[in-house]
Amino acid sequence: MHRSRTHFTPTKLHLISEEGRATPRVYTHLVPLPPLDVRPGRDPRYPAGPAFLPRILSGEAFRSTSADLMLSSARQHGDLVHYRAFGRHIYQLNHPDLIRDFMTTDSIHHHRNVVMQRARTVLGNGLLTSEEPLHMRQRRLAQPAFHRDRIAGYGIVISDAAARMTSAWQPGTTRDLHADMLELALRIVGKCLFDLDHLDNIEAVASAVDSFMSFLPLAFLPFSQTIQRLPVPSMRRLQRGKLHLDTLINRMIAERRAEPADAPDRGDLLSMLLAATDPEDTAAASNQMSDRQIHDECVTILLAGHETTANALSFALYLLAVHPEAQQQLHTEAIAVLGPTRNPSAADYPNLPFATQVFAEAMRLYPPVWVTARSCISSYQIAGYTIPVGAALLAPQFAVHRDERFFPDPDRFDPSRFTPERKAALPRYAYFPFAGGGRQCIAEGLAWMEGALTLATIARVWRLTLPPNAPAKLAINPAISLRPRHGLPLHLDLRAI
Repeated sequence: MHRSRTHFTPTKLHLISEEGRATPRVYTHLVPLPPLDVRPGRDPRYPAGPAFLPRILSGEAFRSTSADLMLSSARQHGDLVHYRAFGRHIYQLNHPDLIRDFMTTDSIHHHRNVVMQRARTVLGNGLLTSEEPLHMRQRRLAQPAFHRDRIAGYGIVISDAAARMTSAWQPGTTRDLHADMLELALRIVGKCLFDLDHLDNIEAVASAVDSFMSFLPLAFLPFSQTIQRLPVPSMRRLQRGKLHLDTLINRMIAERRAEPADAPDRGDLLSMLLAATDPEDTAAASNQMSDRQIHDECVTILLAGHETTANALSFALYLLAVHPEAQQQLHTEAIAVLGPTRNPSAADYPNLPFATQVFAEAMRLYPPVWVTARSCISSYQIAGYTIPVGAALLAPQFAVHRDERFFPDPDRFDPSRFTPERKAALPRYAYFPFAGGGRQCIAEGLAWMEGALTLATIARVWRLTLPPNAPAKLAINPAISLRPRHGLPLHLDLRAI
């Protein structure tokens, strides 16, 4: 076994074996990266990592979340960490170059993680769960629906929805803004995806989504498919929700298919998915998505698209409440760009840089996708260590985003980390809230605009503060996505503008 070490030039990083033979990996960066810190484990076949039993005996495994444990492992054991859980080898990657390989060149050795594989029973075979070659074909077909010009049309949808939501707020009260952000994000994705406006439809979709999200944590269990068939209330709700959502989506697909060929484009994502053709597939019968494929992509966009954005917005609002000086700066920017009454549009998005920086810093500290996981399907090497088939590989955004090598004083909220100059100096995979490579989030552009416009809409009018009984530290729940464990109660006051 040849453990690798790192040597640097000002612009390149080379991995060199201990005998001095260069590996084929050569990386180019805008700035030099810190050395790759790979330490030998107690067993020479594996890199360093935490022992499972001491964590149990000390109580650490019960006091900490899985996100906290990954952060602790990175800080204690270096850039490539090994441990075992439930008889499975797990490798945690904590360095941007290892993560870049993981996301790109080494992706041929991976499948989606076990949870996503089991979640197909709920999500179908959409972009979130499918494997190659289906995944790449679906991505080519869906990409035009997320083109910049298409997304620009959703700016008014976002700001109108945010303005309607906040119009129901009462000054001088405390309310759970996480629940509000979930409803807001669902209304936005419902309008952008399906052109849905009717409240009954939105509430029905929300009920189905809640049922789905309550089931997804069970996908961690090896007998999750058996659980779905149990005649218990939670599984009945799941099946009812799945049936209702399937019926709603299939009905909308059938209605759109029945429209005349010259019917106007409704401007929603469903219209684009129905019209999309695969330029690399010229067979007339197969170069469009089937109804089943469109259904699965719609379910994926609904679930993934609203949950993650709502969580990111919730954490951003919490951080603004904790840091009134940043909240005041965002308010000042919103007033300067929008005036006292005008709702933002997509054209305002480039003029709200501080709103974007706040959203970015919130996703650094509390990334909704807090870990990216894969399963190894063919053995290969990372830094001289052999990754066996069946091993789990983890690239934890929660840990890498808090690495002081890339983010000095990493636990401090500092939106200026994402000014253009400072952002340009970051290694590509020191910050990856939307993953990367062929699996990079296809709706990333929409999420950035939704975050900035929503924060500006709120901060222009409202002052947010923590209620008197708020805990000193926000409790987090790192499940399928990272969300506030106990909601987000914040106190609301109107600003004088």
